[in-house]
Amino acid sequence: MKWHAQYLSALLLIILFSGCAKPRHIKLPPVTEGWHKSSAVKNAYIVQPKDTLYSIAWAFGVDYRYLATINNIKPPYALRRGQRLHIASSVKPRKKKQARAKIEFVRDVTNIKPIKGWSWPTVGKVISNFNNKNGGNKGIDIMGRFGQPILASNQGEVVYSGVGIRSYGKLIIIKHNDDYLSAYAYNKQMLVAEGQKIKVGQKIATMGYDNDERPCLHFEVRRFGKPVNPLLYLPRKP
Repeated sequence: MKWHAQYLSALLLIILFSGCAKPRHIKLPPVTEGWHKSSAVKNAYIVQPKDTLYSIAWAFGVDYRYLATINNIKPPYALRRGQRLHIASSVKPRKKKQARAKIEFVRDVTNIKPIKGWSWPTVGKVISNFNNKNGGNKGIDIMGRFGQPILASNQGEVVYSGVGIRSYGKLIIIKHNDDYLSAYAYNKQMLVAEGQKIKVGQKIATMGYDNDERPCLHFEVRRFGKPVNPLLYLPRKP
């Protein structure tokens, strides 16, 4: 009977611990760290410290100009803590306005031809390619050495430098013009600040570890707020 009691005790412990175990393979949405019950409401977001219009638009995958337009925010797009932003417009515009909005914000991002002026953001092997399917990789992952230089792929202005977007780690977003932005994630050290003008090839950060603890850069390019394949813009490696 002694061994029977020990068996029941062990079984009870297994049941208790299994009930407390955290579920695995739960995909977290790539939204800002401020995303919690008090900051998330239906089709809206409550601005948290260090958020920028660009980082919020990036997190939700929308064009920053669209986000500014539906919230009546004018350049230079200043936000205040606690401000409520609509993520999707709840007002149905008239047909003329709807057609104009479609031309301005919903643009074709397929069949994009390579353009000149871009350069590789770091050296290393591409270990994960672009996949625009739901849940796919929205950029490319380049493996290198921990601490190696991360360079601006094109000239522009830093519009975000921080850790406010979940799963990106230390992130830098550069605005190149009204249509294009690029992002550099998993940095060890960020060497530029928001508002700083950047030249192509300028060192902006050093390489850190990705979520799988590999020395890696996650690099994205977005056109009109939508992810596009960075390899269409980067020159071919020799």
